[in-house]
Amino acid sequence: MKTFGKTMPTLCLSIVVLAACGSDEESATGSEVGDNEVEHNEIEDNENGTDEKEYEEGEMDTGNSGEEEIHSLEEGEEREAASTKEDHYIQSGIVIGGEITDGKAVGNIDHGIHDEYERLVLDIYEGAHHELGDPAEMPNHFEVAKEAYPSHFVYTLRGIRGLPEELPDLSTMDLFSSMEMIPFFDDATIKLAVYVQEPVEFEVFEMHNPAKIVTDIRSITSEEDYPTVYSVRTASISQEEYTESFQLDFEERDAERVRTLHSEGDTVFVEEGYYSTLEEAEERKSNLLNDGIDFDLHIEERGMYDTPTNIE
Repeated sequence: MKTFGKTMPTLCLSIVVLAACGSDEESATGSEVGDNEVEHNEIEDNENGTDEKEYEEGEMDTGNSGEEEIHSLEEGEEREAASTKEDHYIQSGIVIGGEITDGKAVGNIDHGIHDEYERLVLDIYEGAHHELGDPAEMPNHFEVAKEAYPSHFVYTLRGIRGLPEELPDLSTMDLFSSMEMIPFFDDATIKLAVYVQEPVEFEVFEMHNPAKIVTDIRSITSEEDYPTVYSVRTASISQEEYTESFQLDFEERDAERVRTLHSEGDTVFVEEGYYSTLEEAEERKSNLLNDGIDFDLHIEERGMYDTPTNIE
């Protein structure tokens, strides 16, 4: 058994930086090609995308401006992950896969630039706490959801009890921009946020024996002007200061789209929701304060790909 970098208490775990994936003929993780690796030269390129056109939240072209263009984060198709690359890209929604299990760990996270897409690969191992075992045969249960404002992917990985020590640096990528841990209070579940810097569509699939969770993204051409939104949020804090009470306080007041996001300076904050007009945001902020919220609230104007501000 190899010694593993970190346990998984609550937050602030990181993932190791690995070399980029190689060319299209290489494996999903850039290691030696095995029987179960994806042979990309045998897959035809699907230049027209999926038959069903789907849109990221806030990116749908309605021909109007304002509130009609702001859509719920939950919109989009929910589908099961395939067990091989199929070139079935979507622009919004949730991909679910893996098996319900426990005692697994994320061993490596690899990333690379290919001719027509960028790739992110999570290698899944048997293991828990300080010990990393053999590569798993099947991935743990996972969900990968695309969210908006800012545009990013949220990975919910269940049955995970170990991670490498550092997150990969995605700053040299053309489409991906960064990866961060999302504070989450469950010792067998982790959440990761992976941010992108321009319009993309994505495909998520799983591989077996060894187990991998693979995300491919490719750029899409868009002439749309994404509307500005107004976020009702807390101030920024360090992950060490984060407590679950921020989110619970909002949820107890019927907030439906509460989430934790990352802001500048390696900080996080809790967003109650975002609104299509400043007036709506101000009204919601006032109602929350009148309802007994006992911490400061702020309104931030934000675009689709803007990094949230570090509000002290």
